[in-house]
Amino acid sequence: MWHRAIPVDDLTDGTMTRVTLDGRDINLTLVDHEPRAIGDTCPHRGASLSEGQLRDGCVTCPAHLWRFSFVDGRKQGDARTSVPVYPTRVVDGYVEVDLPPAQPARSMREILLAHARGEKV
Repeated sequence: MWHRAIPVDDLTDGTMTRVTLDGRDINLTLVDHEPRAIGDTCPHRGASLSEGQLRDGCVTCPAHLWRFSFVDGRKQGDARTSVPVYPTRVVDGYVEVDLPPAQPARSMREILLAHARGEKV
């Protein structure tokens, strides 16, 4: 589902902006003059990526210097680790972000059972 985020003019090269859409923190920037959106939470320790440094289309996490690409979400040097990447478009001067439906929160029991089964929690 498409969500209106911010006016496209609020994005400038070399800067990042965190927005909350449908209860999720999203990090927005321009890469090659095109709006890009990734999840704002680092998978390692939960730091806000929008507080990091942006360079060459990658954000460096402020907590421990992991770098993530705004193009494919992958951690540089480790393709197994990534952050979500969301499609973007510009409509009537606003950046819109396409988010999948939010997953319902799982109970502690469901989390523990999944962990016991060896599932990714």
